[in-house]
Amino acid sequence: MIQDQIALEKLQKFLQQNKLPHTDVQLNGNLFIGYHDEKGNLIGSGGLELYGNAALLLSVAVDESLRGKSLGRNIVEDLVLKAKNLKVKSIYLLTETANEFFIKKGFQNVSRQDVPKEVSESSEFSEVCPSTASCMVYIIQ
Repeated sequence: MIQDQIALEKLQKFLQQNKLPHTDVQLNGNLFIGYHDEKGNLIGSGGLELYGNAALLLSVAVDESLRGKSLGRNIVEDLVLKAKNLKVKSIYLLTETANEFFIKKGFQNVSRQDVPKEVSESSEFSEVCPSTASCMVYIIQ
């Protein structure tokens, strides 16, 4: 898991390189995971902002050279399992480009009005992602 300032800076740079929001990423109270190659280079990432029994999935990125090789699927599955272990009941996300990817992972489109207040007040919802981004939810059974 990503836990220190140097790792945070590497994560932010990785997200920026992958054209994802990066300036609002915070470690405190959140869970981020990083996947590294044999040389220690960050090749994949994902995170959960925790809001009681709800979470916001963010920062899911895979190095461009490794896309299409199931790493993204593994990241999402790992984060769903971590959320389940933390007693999270629903995971929300916003995406502009990966709607079909998340549909295949069991997420469903949902109205922004159906998102819990704590999640909808996050920087991701209120500042970072445009109102045109797809809003999705994964209900943990």
